[in-house]
Amino acid sequence: MPRLSAEFLTGDAVDTPYWWEAAKPSPASLDEFPARAEVAIVGAGFTGLNAAIVLARAGKQVHVFEAEAPGFGASSRNGGLLGPGWAFFDGAVKQYGLDVARRVLEESAEALEHVKQTVTRENIECDLKVVGYFKGAISPRAYDKLGHMIDRISKAAACDAYMVPRVEQHAEIGTDLYHGGVVMPGYAGLHPAKYVKGLADAATRLGVKIHSNARVSDLSSTINGFRFKVNGRDMTASQVLLATNGFSGTVSPYLKRRIMPIGSGIIATEPLPPEVMDRLMPKRRMLAGSQRVVTYYRPSPDGTRIVFGGRVLDMSGKEKINVANARYLRSLLLQVFPELESTKISHYWHGLLGFTFDHFPHVKNIDGVFFAGAYNGTGVARASWLGKKVAHQMLGLPEGKTVYSDLKFSGRPYFNGTSWFLPIAVRYYGLLDKWEKR
Repeated sequence: MPRLSAEFLTGDAVDTPYWWEAAKPSPASLDEFPARAEVAIVGAGFTGLNAAIVLARAGKQVHVFEAEAPGFGASSRNGGLLGPGWAFFDGAVKQYGLDVARRVLEESAEALEHVKQTVTRENIECDLKVVGYFKGAISPRAYDKLGHMIDRISKAAACDAYMVPRVEQHAEIGTDLYHGGVVMPGYAGLHPAKYVKGLADAATRLGVKIHSNARVSDLSSTINGFRFKVNGRDMTASQVLLATNGFSGTVSPYLKRRIMPIGSGIIATEPLPPEVMDRLMPKRRMLAGSQRVVTYYRPSPDGTRIVFGGRVLDMSGKEKINVANARYLRSLLLQVFPELESTKISHYWHGLLGFTFDHFPHVKNIDGVFFAGAYNGTGVARASWLGKKVAHQMLGLPEGKTVYSDLKFSGRPYFNGTSWFLPIAVRYYGLLDKWEKR
């Protein structure tokens, strides 16, 4: 593994995901690519593999083409948080109205249940636990805003979230940074790399062929379906699903104009004493702050480390940049937990997310090509759920109906796949966060 070196890093620190210690993505089928596939899925992450399982169970002959190894991208690099999607509510009301917002909440709850059912049905050992979620308010104003949001949601749908004032927050998290916060009991956490590996194993048992190191390009339609290249070799398929999320711009000009690739970095601490974890994360919940420049964090599944993530701008992979990113994320961690000043970091890694201008995922039929993706940083449950939904659409079944097919999927005239404005946006949101704390 590539090593990293700095005074705040352990002697064996690496720039690969902590999750890979237990479930490193490994190459799948080395079989020759067929000249024709009944169904071709591009991308072997949460979306593509959930879709493949549904399609294979329906009797379809499915080939999944992955540019790296199954789960190598965001699916094995994310934080492993699964929530009910309440943060989407206000945006949905503002853009689409209350009825659509209710449907978003309903599907968010169904998405979480789908993951639970899939893990049970496929016997996937991925440390799935419903532990709840605490979102800390960075200021009294932020606390009031969170409370008003929960009030609005409670009037529209069943909601078991509740507010925790500052004087009681140490029962949730061992920090004085926040001014209270909100608890959402239905949240869950899992080990993302184990989960995606379990999905790949389940798909393979059903006869799905997963091809690693198989990069798809030059996709176009024909009279009888679609043609494309895999590592330069010509192929055809009757149906195609693009399950590429933040990497969609490499295969579809349509998606390139609509999905913003945005980087997220994560660090993991060295093992911490049990008494420290009990003090800092007493309920072992999933955690986040209310800042616009997002931070999210959690205990490792075995409860020995803190896994902490946030926005990073440079993902060139150079050691100097990786060390700088790790240092930055550690500085944010220390804002929450100052007592970890002497704690070292053992892992740093980053991944590419897919964001949209309306901040919602989408499921579309694009001139015959199916697409599900753009999860805006909340992809574990939604990617799994929408993989199932888009598969039902491909089968022509009414079960494929989803609110995310009804939303307008717009780009911007100035945008063509490069998030050049991200540094400006991060700085602007950072200023708003400072203003919020005044």
